[in-house]
Amino acid sequence: MSKAGFRVLDSDLHVIEPSDLYDHYLDPAYRDRTPRPTATRGAYTSQWTVGDFTFPRPLGRGRVDAEQRAATVLKDYAAARFDSVSQLRAMDAEGLDIAVLFRTLPVVCVDAFEPRFAVALCRAWNDWAADFRKPDPARMQAAALVTLHDATLAAGELRRAVKELGFVAAQMMPSPVNGVNLHDRAMDPLWAEAERLNIPICFHPAPNNYSDTHFVNRFLTAPSTTIAGGLNNPVELMAAVASMTAGGVLERFPRLRVAFLEGNCSWLPWLLWRLDEYWEMAKSGETAKLEAPPSEYFRRQCFISVDPDEDQVEWVVQKLGDETLVFSTDYPHSDSHFPEATNLFLKLPLSEASKRKILWDNCARLYNLAGAA
Repeated sequence: MSKAGFRVLDSDLHVIEPSDLYDHYLDPAYRDRTPRPTATRGAYTSQWTVGDFTFPRPLGRGRVDAEQRAATVLKDYAAARFDSVSQLRAMDAEGLDIAVLFRTLPVVCVDAFEPRFAVALCRAWNDWAADFRKPDPARMQAAALVTLHDATLAAGELRRAVKELGFVAAQMMPSPVNGVNLHDRAMDPLWAEAERLNIPICFHPAPNNYSDTHFVNRFLTAPSTTIAGGLNNPVELMAAVASMTAGGVLERFPRLRVAFLEGNCSWLPWLLWRLDEYWEMAKSGETAKLEAPPSEYFRRQCFISVDPDEDQVEWVVQKLGDETLVFSTDYPHSDSHFPEATNLFLKLPLSEASKRKILWDNCARLYNLAGAA
C-alpha cells in the first residue's frame, strides 16, 4: 500500500478500549478494583471508575463541532466497536502501511495507586493489545503501556511486553508520578532497560486530571476545552523534553531513543533555544553535568510528531532539519482528520524528500522497523 506514492507509518494510532477489557485481562488478585465504565456513549467509554477514583474525560466531550463530524465519519467503525477488523479497514481508508498502537485512556496514572496495582493495570492493557493485533501483527505493531510508579517494576513489564508479546516501544504519560520527575535517578532502571532492549520511550499526554501535577487541572472549568485542550499536550511534552535533555537522562543513556507524541512540534525550535541559552548561563553550577547543550541530545536521540495540518512545520524544518519528525493521524479521536489526515499532510509546504522521511523513514528508525515492508 502507498498514499500518492508514499509509504506511511503512523507513529501513534489509537485504539478504543472496550468497556470489559479489565474484566477479562486484569490479574484476579485485583478484581475488587477492576476499572468500571461509569459513562458510555455507544462504543466509547468517557468515564472510568477505579476503586475510589473516577476519571472523566472533560475535554473530549467539549469539542462539539468535532464530535458531530466524528459521529458521522466514524459511524461504521463505532458500530464495529472499533475492533481489530475495523482498525485495519480504517488503516486502509487512510492509506497506512503500518501503525504503532497506543492507548486512549490510561487509567493507570493515579499517584495513590500502589506500584504493583498500577503495573497490573498496564499488564492487562498490554495483554489485550497483544490479542487485538493478532489479525495482522506486522501491520499493527504496539507500544507497551508502562507507568513510573516504580521504575524497576515498569522495566520488568516492558521486558515482558517486548520479549513475549513482540511490542516495539514503551508508552507512558510525561507527567511526574508522586512528585518524582523523569530526570530523577530513581527512574534510571526503566531507561536502562529500554536502552538495553533497543526500543524507544514514547511520551504521550492525556487530558484527564489524574494527579495534581497535571497541567489540565488548572482548566477544568469553562473555557477548558479551548485553553486546556490547546495547551495541555504541548506543555506536558515541553517539560518532558527538558527533563530528558537538560535533566541529564540522555547524557546517561546515549543509545536511548525518545519520542514526544501528539503535542505538535512547532514550539520545538524555541524550546531548544531556550534550554540551550540557560544551559550556557548556568552550566557551571548545574547538578546535571552535560557534555553538550540540550539541543544536541534532542537531535541525536529524539523524535517528535507533527500534526497532519500543522503548517508551522515548515519553520521547524528550516531551523532543525527533518530528521526528528514523525507522522500521526490520531485516529479514531474526534479531533482527528481521518480519513483525510495523510492527504492533508501531503499538502504541507515541505519538500518531497522531507515528506518521505516524516511519513516513513524517521518513524521506521524510531521503532527499529527499517526492514518492514
